[in-house]
Amino acid sequence: MAEQNASSNGSSEDYYINASSNGSSGVHYDDDQMREFLWKLYSADPLIIMIISAIEIPIMILTLFALCALIKSNRSTPVFVIHLILSDLIQIICRLTHTITESEDAKITYMYSLIVGLYFMACVAFERYLLVSHPIWYRSHHSLKVCSVVSVIIWFVPLIIAVILSPLFLLIACLILYLIIILCFVGTCRGLSSAISLTSLKRKKILGSLFLVLLTYTFLILPFIIIFTVGFFSSHNSFTLFGIFRYLSSYLLFLNPLADCVLYMFLRPDVGGLMK
Repeated sequence: MAEQNASSNGSSEDYYINASSNGSSGVHYDDDQMREFLWKLYSADPLIIMIISAIEIPIMILTLFALCALIKSNRSTPVFVIHLILSDLIQIICRLTHTITESEDAKITYMYSLIVGLYFMACVAFERYLLVSHPIWYRSHHSLKVCSVVSVIIWFVPLIIAVILSPLFLLIACLILYLIIILCFVGTCRGLSSAISLTSLKRKKILGSLFLVLLTYTFLILPFIIIFTVGFFSSHNSFTLFGIFRYLSSYLLFLNPLADCVLYMFLRPDVGGLMK
């Protein structure tokens, strides 16, 4: 979404470099140094993306295999996490493809898989909340089949919304998902205090996975959403400083798949030994 707005004004170099000089008259920063730093970011961007991709892709594949092994052992819990990691893998491949070929299709697919990943993060948080706050309903309705059907629906919902609604509504949807994750975290914390049937290890696994999802969204995803919001509503998106923040927030966003892989740690049968 944010990158599409930039591409409509010209090449990424024109957007980040030339546009910054057009808006520099109204600010009093050290423009020369910031423009030089912004140019270095632009020049190093392909190399940074390739290095991060080379690290993340093997980790994503290994994590997917490990999660599928949990499914084979009659554990339906990792279904949403599997789809989350799969969407992350698509993001990495599309971002790398766009960096190398500048393909518009790869950029669109990247943004689509990013939104899908946010939905699955909310699903993981809501699933943990149901497990604690509504355990009877959770046990009677939670199954591999139900999780699979919900996952298929989630893959199509963002696509329908993207066709019908404007980028502003997509932004609102991202913020609503963040609010859902916060509410699930607060509700789960309250529910854990009265959940007598859960062991101490189970409590740590549930709270740890939810806390990781909240931290990931807050520090790796939310900065990009904020930058996009500023660029959408404000004319300050032509400033050099904004271009720097935009690059840095996109790198934080690109590190999100690594954080999602840590969720596997909370699903392992031997997680008790890892958390001691």
